[in-house]
Amino acid sequence: MAAVDEFNSWLSSKLRASKADVSVFGSYITGILEGDENNEEKVEALEGILSAIIETDLEPFIKEILDKWKTCHSQEAEASKPKLDVEVQLAKLLEGQKLATKVEREYTEEERRIKEQILSQYSQLSESEPDEEDEEGATSSDPKLVKNTNFSDVQALAREKREQAKLESQLKKEKDKQDREKQRQLREEKKEKRKTVKGERRR
Repeated sequence: MAAVDEFNSWLSSKLRASKADVSVFGSYITGILEGDENNEEKVEALEGILSAIIETDLEPFIKEILDKWKTCHSQEAEASKPKLDVEVQLAKLLEGQKLATKVEREYTEEERRIKEQILSQYSQLSESEPDEEDEEGATSSDPKLVKNTNFSDVQALAREKREQAKLESQLKKEKDKQDREKQRQLREEKKEKRKTVKGERRR
């Protein structure tokens, strides 16, 4: 997050130096950079927006933005790599189970759907694997023998988090898509304005 903040701070100072509205152009630029388009399409989109405020050295300015974004993004990706500590995850899971016995958490409709999918996948996986305790001759009907599900619970929790992350990513992509559509409309409006201004100057 610090890397992204660093980029936003840097971009804001650049835009202020160009006397551009940071709140408007800043969000448009980051929306383009976060999009799924290839580098060439991003350059074209940035040119469409920035040509309205940058009259000279537009290409070096765009290259500087892309380079800075790439640097900050790679730093953030490196910092956010998951460091999976099974014992810590297990402790958190067990703590969560203790809390769950005291307070029943309210799930949203989307979370319930994801949880049901994960449990469904997990139950299919469990049915396909042989029961180790049964192989060792332990009788599952003995109430004193309880299967240790800590490891599988941690796996299920990790899967649930991944599904939630996918959902959030999808929602973010939809928002970015809408933002990019607004940007395209803004670019078209600016192009029309520039044509009108040029036409008036020729007169």
